[in-house]
Amino acid sequence: MRCFAGVAFWLAVLPPVAFATPVDLAAAEAQFKKSCGTCHVAAPEAGPRQGPNLFGVIGRAAGKVESFKYSPAFVVGGSGLVWDEATLDQWLADPQSVIPGSVMLYKQADPDKRRLVIEYLKTRR
Repeated sequence: MRCFAGVAFWLAVLPPVAFATPVDLAAAEAQFKKSCGTCHVAAPEAGPRQGPNLFGVIGRAAGKVESFKYSPAFVVGGSGLVWDEATLDQWLADPQSVIPGSVMLYKQADPDKRRLVIEYLKTRR
């Protein structure tokens, strides 16, 4: 009984824990294809499209895909930037706020759609 009382105490005192909602990877892939698939691919050994191949983008330095010719603003503005969930979220919401003068015109205002794209990219390593 003493153990239960201790657990009950901590449950009453500690703030509730926010559990991440699992992501439907099929929905994430579909969102990537819908939002990004015209200009990007995320597959090993694939070449670029209008934008660079996004396979392995998480943890990669910005502007570092050898087979892609980046715009001057991206190369200079992306100097030192490493893609992670937070930077990708900002980039997808408003690329110009991350790298002014970049040529990516796509913006995604919906945070749920951005999350799906990012979750998909996390699987593409």
